[in-house]
Amino acid sequence: MENTNENKHAYFVGGGLASLAGAVYLVQDAGFKGRNIHIIETLPVIGGSNDGSGSKQNGFVCRGGRMLNEETYENFWELTSRIPSLDIPNISVKDEILAFDHANPTHANARLIDKDGKILDAHAMDFDYEDRMKLLKLFFTDENELDHLTIREWFDDHFFTTNFWYMWQTTFAWQQWSGLFEFKRYIHRMILEFSRIDTLEGVTRTPYNQYESVILPIKKELDRYGVDFTLKRTVTDLEFEMGETITVTAIEYKDADGHTGQMNLNPGDLCFFTNGCITDNSNNGDYQTPAKYLPENPPSFTLWQKIAAKKSGLGNPSPFFSKPQQTKWHSFTATFKGDQMLKMIEAYSANKPGSGALMTFKDSSWRMSIVVSAQPHFRSQQEDTTIFWGYGLYPDLMGDFVKKPMIDCSGEEILTELIHHLHLEEHEFEIKQGVVNVIPVMMPYIDALFQPHAKTDRPLVVPKGSTNLAMISQFVEIAQDMVFTEEYSVRAARTAVYSLLGIDKAVEPVTAHDKRPDVLAKAALTAFR
Repeated sequence: MENTNENKHAYFVGGGLASLAGAVYLVQDAGFKGRNIHIIETLPVIGGSNDGSGSKQNGFVCRGGRMLNEETYENFWELTSRIPSLDIPNISVKDEILAFDHANPTHANARLIDKDGKILDAHAMDFDYEDRMKLLKLFFTDENELDHLTIREWFDDHFFTTNFWYMWQTTFAWQQWSGLFEFKRYIHRMILEFSRIDTLEGVTRTPYNQYESVILPIKKELDRYGVDFTLKRTVTDLEFEMGETITVTAIEYKDADGHTGQMNLNPGDLCFFTNGCITDNSNNGDYQTPAKYLPENPPSFTLWQKIAAKKSGLGNPSPFFSKPQQTKWHSFTATFKGDQMLKMIEAYSANKPGSGALMTFKDSSWRMSIVVSAQPHFRSQQEDTTIFWGYGLYPDLMGDFVKKPMIDCSGEEILTELIHHLHLEEHEFEIKQGVVNVIPVMMPYIDALFQPHAKTDRPLVVPKGSTNLAMISQFVEIAQDMVFTEEYSVRAARTAVYSLLGIDKAVEPVTAHDKRPDVLAKAALTAFR
């Protein structure tokens, strides 16, 4: 059969997971030539919000980590089943991840910790009658009735003091002012996690950080096809054909050296745009220096706003990026020479590295949590180096022990706060003697996708009337699915490719776990724990 796509070009604005996934589907399912696929990224490295970098000498850093789940994430697993492992011959990235996860199962023994350092029995959800009724009502409420509503507007005060809220909030990074619409989607989509939120047994871990375990293998596969990657280039505008249809005719850009230019699209060429990046304008500090809060002019949102003003149907970015004071939080990655700190955390939590998932200090003013991954978490991390990651949801509040807001704290000050929450003060000097670095990261828009909004504020993956433009991000509308996941990015990309090109292949559907009687019965029993 003749390949009608081999001379077409495709342009991806943004170098995150969605763009990489879209390129895979274009090459493998649509017959595109790799050299005709162009991925354009502002940063000097691809991967978007799936990042991981550093060295033994200067310390390692991940801005964040995305939870994976074996029983959902249908298109993510389909994509990674196509990608060869970098380390193990003749198996896929999917099989590599699942084999590692099965060999290192998660079962948190210290999910919640109180102000006295006591590990709490988090098995009980702590709901009262009103909490249960409000959850039940939300489960059956039409999501189209929830525009602009927040979680706080739905639930009473007691709900926000329950074990469930502390665990659900910190597992997924919710705020009380987050959108109720998204919260409902999570209740449905992650219903299997409801009954095991205290142990996080449903969390699927990668062998290394997600940049090295997911992004790099996909990049190598795309390199094999000759896909064109252009880094340190910011797309500043999209030009459209006159008329009611949505047809991109040119892509304007500016390079890091100040050079500007334009790429023209021919008939049949495609444009895929990551309309909003949650790690836009992030900034790293170090052991002695706080990270900077730099919310002005996030590039992906700015571009989205510009093109949405030109054409109807491209969404409304304002609800998502206009309140960085609500969407920001702080993460940090600590690097140590030796394993003394990790041994202390292991003795405290009864979880060896990689088995415990989140530990949340529920009474901490910053709402601080930490994760100790299986070591090594970075390929270049040597045996005498260990790391862990943490984050705080309330970076503007005063620390409980370091009397400064987290946003103003250096890496050392964040570590001091953590040591006191672990009640390891007597070991503070020796712990700090082993520090290589503690790198704080400020992310002004990390929770932007949870902001209250109207359902129509998110554009469709392929907007109505589009002939060659698709939106592939966490800020598009995909029925039934939930944002802030790897699955959402891959599902958007696959939907975009198949829809724009009329490919007669099915995107993996959302698994209806929320309609299984056994799952519903277990969830009902959990609500009374």
